[in-house]
Amino acid sequence: MVAKFEKALLWVIETICLALLIILALSVIYSTTMRYLGASPSWYDEIASVLLAWLTYFGATYALFLRQHMSFGGIVTALPRNAAVALALVSEVLVIGFFAVVAWYGNAVLAVARWDSLLSIRWMTLDIVQSVIPITAILMIIGTLLTMPRALRNAAAGIDTDHAEIEQAIADAERENADASRKDDTK
Repeated sequence: MVAKFEKALLWVIETICLALLIILALSVIYSTTMRYLGASPSWYDEIASVLLAWLTYFGATYALFLRQHMSFGGIVTALPRNAAVALALVSEVLVIGFFAVVAWYGNAVLAVARWDSLLSIRWMTLDIVQSVIPITAILMIIGTLLTMPRALRNAAAGIDTDHAEIEQAIADAERENADASRKDDTK
């Protein structure tokens, strides 16, 4: 049940990232074309900045769900089992605490930003623009809670996922290289 929820939420975040990327690309193409034709849209600079910021926040959320953010897995795996689990748990609690503070103060900013708007698109208030901060902070808390059991199991087993992925990639490349060599030898 939890795995299905995590997978569905990850799909939603991935879809949002893809939509933001497509909208950003289309707005850049449109603006570049119009600028070339001598009719540059006034809204482009602000919208491109907002879209890029939203894409960055949602992209970071996506990376957190996949546990592809920066970490110090080597330090955790170098410790004895109990210390590794304790350090991993403390780091998870610190991450959740940090994003709780970001969500809280990000939400507080929305009340102030409600009274201001973008310069070129007057109907878009800054609370809409800045809402990405508390939204993604809450999603990051959820992502951390959903992936925490896996991270703690890896810490207990002494698995550094970064090194495991690198070793898997090297093994895959060596296998592909061996397959290609065998094909060349049979010709």
